[in-house]
Amino acid sequence: MTNKTSPTFSHSARTNILWHRRLGLSVFLLLIFLAISGFALNHSPALKLNQIALSNNWLLSWYGLEKAPAKGFQVDGQWLYHNGDAELFVDGTEAAPCRAPLLSAAANDNGLFALCADSLVMLTPQGQFVEQFSAIDGLPTALQGLAVVDNRLYLINESIAAEFDPERWSISPAPMAVDKLARSQQAMATLPQALAQQLEQHQSGPSISLETVILDLHSGRFFGQFGVLFIDLIGILICILSITGLIAWINRR
Repeated sequence: MTNKTSPTFSHSARTNILWHRRLGLSVFLLLIFLAISGFALNHSPALKLNQIALSNNWLLSWYGLEKAPAKGFQVDGQWLYHNGDAELFVDGTEAAPCRAPLLSAAANDNGLFALCADSLVMLTPQGQFVEQFSAIDGLPTALQGLAVVDNRLYLINESIAAEFDPERWSISPAPMAVDKLARSQQAMATLPQALAQQLEQHQSGPSISLETVILDLHSGRFFGQFGVLFIDLIGILICILSITGLIAWINRR
C-alpha cells in the first residue's frame, strides 16, 4: 500500500514546493518594499515624514498640483510680480508690501504703479517704494486694472474709470470710456526663467508630504485603481504562499 501511494504523494509535494518557490520569487522584492514602507509609516511621527515636503514638478503633476508658470507685468523695461504671499518684487528685489493677487501694473513719468488686492503701490522709476494708497485714502473698491494714456494714470473697474493724480494723491472722473482704457492695460506675461527660479525661493508653492507619498505607494493608490488592484493581488499571492509553505512543512513531517 505504501509503494502505491508514495509516488503520488511525492509528486504532489514536489509540485507544491515548486509553486511555493515561484510565488516567493515573484513577490519577494515587493514584500521587502511593503515591509520597509510599513515600518516607515508606523514610525512616521518619529521620522517626521509628514514634515518633509516634496515639490518636484513631476510629482506635483502626478497629483494634479502642477505649478502654474510664474507671471508678472513688464513695464518700463522692468518686471513687477508677486510672491503669492504679501510682497511685491521688482526685477528680483522685494520692493513693497502688496496683498495678493497682483492685478495690474503701469508706468508713467512719475514712476511705477502696482495694483494689489487692497491698495495701489507707487514706486520710483528705479523700483523703490514711495507710497501705498488704500480704501482709507479714498481708493475705489473692486478695481481691476491700471492704464496709462498720454502719461496719465487711470484706475479701471467693470463700470467706471477714474484718473489718479500721483502728485496730489487725488482721484477724479476719467474723460475716457472704460472699454478704451481697458485695451490700454499692460498684459500679464510669463516671467523670464532666471526671475522665476529666484521667485521660487521666496514663495511656498504646493507640495506633497513624504508620508503621503509612502502611504500611497504602500497601498497602491499612487498608481490609481490599477495600483490598488495590484496590491490586492499581491495580498492574495501572499496568502497562497503561506498555505503552500504550510503544506510543504506538513509534508516534510
